[in-house]
Amino acid sequence: MMKKLIFLFLLIILAINLFSEEAIFISQKNPPVNMEAIKNQDYFYINVDYLSKYDSMVMNRTSRIMYIIYNKNVLEISLNDYYSKINFINKYNNSVLIIDENVYIREDVLSTFLQLNNFKDIDNIFFYSEIPKITTCNVSTSEIKIEFNSYLSEDSITLTRITKDGDYLLSIKPVAPMESIPNNLDYSYSNNTAYLKFKSDFNYEVNLNGKNLSIIIDEKVISTSTDTDKTTYENEGLQYIEKTEELNGQRLKIYQLIVDPKIYQIKVDLNNLGTRSDVYSFLKEKNPIFSVNASFFDPQTLEPVGNIISDGALLHLSSYSRPALIIGTNFLDIDYIKLEYQLNIDNLLFWIKSINSTWKGDVKLYTHHYKGNITETEENYVFFLIDENNRIISKNKTTPSEGEKLILVDKKYEKYLENISLGTKVDFTLNKSENLTNDPTLLLEGGPILIHSKYTQEQLDAEKKSYSNGIIYGKAPRTVVAIDKEQNINLMVIEGLDNPETGLTYDETRNLLFKIGEFEVAMMLDGGSSSIVYYEGEIQNFKNEKTRNYIPVLLSVYKKIP
Repeated sequence: MMKKLIFLFLLIILAINLFSEEAIFISQKNPPVNMEAIKNQDYFYINVDYLSKYDSMVMNRTSRIMYIIYNKNVLEISLNDYYSKINFINKYNNSVLIIDENVYIREDVLSTFLQLNNFKDIDNIFFYSEIPKITTCNVSTSEIKIEFNSYLSEDSITLTRITKDGDYLLSIKPVAPMESIPNNLDYSYSNNTAYLKFKSDFNYEVNLNGKNLSIIIDEKVISTSTDTDKTTYENEGLQYIEKTEELNGQRLKIYQLIVDPKIYQIKVDLNNLGTRSDVYSFLKEKNPIFSVNASFFDPQTLEPVGNIISDGALLHLSSYSRPALIIGTNFLDIDYIKLEYQLNIDNLLFWIKSINSTWKGDVKLYTHHYKGNITETEENYVFFLIDENNRIISKNKTTPSEGEKLILVDKKYEKYLENISLGTKVDFTLNKSENLTNDPTLLLEGGPILIHSKYTQEQLDAEKKSYSNGIIYGKAPRTVVAIDKEQNINLMVIEGLDNPETGLTYDETRNLLFKIGEFEVAMMLDGGSSSIVYYEGEIQNFKNEKTRNYIPVLLSVYKKIP
């Protein structure tokens, strides 16, 4: 197990980080300090070279160990085994990433070492010794003035116009609950965030100066006339809709495709898996009728998270337990599925642990869908290339062509494989959990489940608790797949209309689905800056510099080939 974990982190070391987040240090004495951070599997990792911006520290780095001394505490960072220790006692395994020789330390270790609290949202993590407080708040018709006992970052403040009638929502994070609330203030508080709601027909300027925040009218009247709804009918069994909906005072833009899977082909597209390939260029080349982003993935390695089957072929295998969209002959559902993949070579049985992935495994498999470099070597693995009839055609490391598979078996089993000859038949067996009786043509894992007609409320509550706070409570754009009562598949991207970078929490997404349709089952796919809608040859939804260009897995709709 330890070897597997070490190998996983070696893979991350080799990755190129294109999607940096930020760590923001706020205090009562000094202006905020921003540091480079990256996000991996719901954890933030902070670049230790930036820590000197926070305060004076002693740093010493060798080829194996890095030491950081601060306030008589010592942080030991292993550069080879990727653990850290505080004061040589408390050990944190797998808490270190190294990318392009830069060293990153995990958020919980840094909080403990610096004796700071932290608060996370989707893109940022805030560190502080004491949560900031709102000391005064004055609201007039032309200005809102707020004073804090601490410096705040511009990333702490968001002003969003949430309805066409001129309702605004001001969010401030992280802050403590207000102790005294003015009578003329529409105030609410949740998850270390204060929300102030007000109504106006004017645009506003947000000015944050030190510990003072002012929201001032710029005297330019807002035009509230918008016509953003449109419906396009392609053919029987397919309907594309763009529409606006209001939920809890917030205006939302919904991009939705309703498709009958009996008439159209639904498939998983892998965007040149193993490489950093621009998603727009890939979609222009594939030319689907419609496509949305799909699986969660590691933003450093671009490795998908979850099992993937498309056109009946198993393209990615994962040990993660996540719900999946499942399409089969006369079968359509969203549920949890367990898959195991077994191969038999000359009566030798092996369990395949990795498909089209650089993850470590004793037995691995690559297909032509993997476009990256196969980095495993003949020093560590025995290789078998098999043809479309599952017969061995080569015992050398060879990139598989279409229809071929490359099998890798750890060298420790080599003595059992010495008599395997060319032409030997390899048999594959896909073992499935009991709730999947037939082999699916498509399986795509996502999550969390939003709606399920067969789930009790206790099951849905447990589903919600099994995911990180960022996924559940973050207000971000959402990508959703749902099945309605007519057994159509509904693919949706939902984002804020007036501020497309905002979106919905888990509960808000669920409530919106109840409002706009009758769905038997629904689950989230990856969202946030990954959410994209491709239709009529273009990406239809909001894009900016935060939008991810490299998305490895997409769920696409095509015309069925007779």
